[in-house]
Amino acid sequence: MGQYTKEKQSEKKSLYNNEKRNLPIIVFDNVEKKYHNGVKAIKNLSFQIEEGEFVFLMGSSGAGKSTLIKLILLEETPTSGKIYVNAHNVSKIKKTQVQRYRRSIGVFFQDFRLLEKKTVFQNVAFAMEITGASKKEITEKVNITLSLMGLSGKKNDYPGQLSGGEQQRVALARAIVNGPDILIADEPTGNLDPENSAEIMSLLKMINAYGTTVLVATHEQQMAEEMGMRVIMLNHGHDISKEKIEENVTRKEEVTENQEQTTQIDSPDASNEPVQVEVPVSAINFNASSVADDKNQIVTDSETEVDKNA
Repeated sequence: MGQYTKEKQSEKKSLYNNEKRNLPIIVFDNVEKKYHNGVKAIKNLSFQIEEGEFVFLMGSSGAGKSTLIKLILLEETPTSGKIYVNAHNVSKIKKTQVQRYRRSIGVFFQDFRLLEKKTVFQNVAFAMEITGASKKEITEKVNITLSLMGLSGKKNDYPGQLSGGEQQRVALARAIVNGPDILIADEPTGNLDPENSAEIMSLLKMINAYGTTVLVATHEQQMAEEMGMRVIMLNHGHDISKEKIEENVTRKEEVTENQEQTTQIDSPDASNEPVQVEVPVSAINFNASSVADDKNQIVTDSETEVDKNA
């Protein structure tokens, strides 16, 4: 995979001006993460996620999903390989720039992580207060975001007064109130019933429709299949998505071939009708003299046969 160079970064800016979204916003280029105990959480991982894309990150416990998210958030650094986020090589981001970098990424988790002593409004506003936003901007954006999440009537309530689905929507509102380019949802429906899970996924689709790139880490395969979005499947830190696609393609080809063979065997006309084969004239290699020699040979053979009979 090619490096995300400065030339591509300038191209990306021009595409923003044209409101086009077709360049990678997250790139993993042969990334490996090895911990001090020798465990390799990520192994030679390469993939890219384009701007405005909705992607599921799947895999069982220990597959590497959490490590991958930590690498994106700069909570961990790769042992080798390169990671680009929003055209930035994350390994070159200075410590003083980390907080600013993280503001371009919204994150929410299955355990909500709400501040129990703050109201719904205050919980969402807190995400803007730490960025230094004005009170007027905070009030305006928080109210709009709560309305989008269907929580306008709950803004003065405390987390303990809310249902699990409502708490998750507050966490989602807090994650998007600053208008991030990327939204990462780590097991967003892990603690929810099917009805609330479907509601959260519907809200994620709506957020994605506004242009936000969405990455959902989950182990719920059925949910990912029902959404019909792209899936990156991890197995012990290795991306097996392509392997599964190639396997499925091979199976489909085998099924198609078997169906064609069965059709030929079962065809009622196949055994009774003579097979006519058309041979192009250009493929026949002969000349007039060879034809004459063949005729003479046939005549000679016939005369010999007559003499024998006589």
